[in-house]
Amino acid sequence: MLCNFIRLPVLAIATLFLSSSVKAGLSDCPKNLAFQLTNIFQFGDIKSPYGNCEADSDGSGYSSGIANFNTASGDTWDVIQAYHELTNVEDAFSKYDKVLAERAESGSGSVVGLENFCDVWTGLALDAKFISAQGTVYDSLYFTPSQNSADKLGLKHSVSQAVFYDTAVSRGAGSGKTSLGGIIKETSKKVTSDKTGDSESNLSINGYSIDEIEWLKLFLDVRAKYDTHGKANINSFKYIIENGKFDWVDTLDVLNNKGEVGDITCANSFNPLDINPNQN
Repeated sequence: MLCNFIRLPVLAIATLFLSSSVKAGLSDCPKNLAFQLTNIFQFGDIKSPYGNCEADSDGSGYSSGIANFNTASGDTWDVIQAYHELTNVEDAFSKYDKVLAERAESGSGSVVGLENFCDVWTGLALDAKFISAQGTVYDSLYFTPSQNSADKLGLKHSVSQAVFYDTAVSRGAGSGKTSLGGIIKETSKKVTSDKTGDSESNLSINGYSIDEIEWLKLFLDVRAKYDTHGKANINSFKYIIENGKFDWVDTLDVLNNKGEVGDITCANSFNPLDINPNQN
């Protein structure tokens, strides 16, 4: 389950997975590494759990897939609609359309009418179109908003852009106090003078010039106040910063959820359809 997951309102399906609608932000290898890293924090594995599906213990419907898409919140229905667009025919999920649409509209956690839904979901775990559909919604909820925020602030380094993506996944990409937008705002309020650093990238905040990585350190400290279910992601990002790995090109040393040093590489992938005999 996503740590500190904050369910967002249903968003329009706008982009395809791994094709960004933003002009800046993570791409290619750094994006792959960021996705692997956040998957480690969230699921303990670099791979994305496309086939996960289970009833929520709090009675809020079924949660499934790479973001615990939820039938009551409506983003499950977003995924299914995206899948329908790709199959362009009646598919295995079509029989649930009316019920899923009703649940999305009412916010009901009832699973009546969704019998065997998880069997269908899990059975399509390695279907390329279903993976793409999940990615479409995931991208619109987390990646694109996070990279738009990074671009707006002027962030240039991979580690900064990855921190924003990870924060969107963990805290939500909205403007609430404990979401990405709120943490950005709280961090920037702390900038009251110029501050130099070694990143060769400066931000203009409140009329002051502050090194990007120095600002990012402040951001991580603010975020730490709200991450109540462990600090593995924050500790790993701080470790990356301390080692001067601001931009990512191939292999990256990181900390796992136990605080142990390991590495991730662009030779691996978060996507189970990318078959690599050397992948862990």
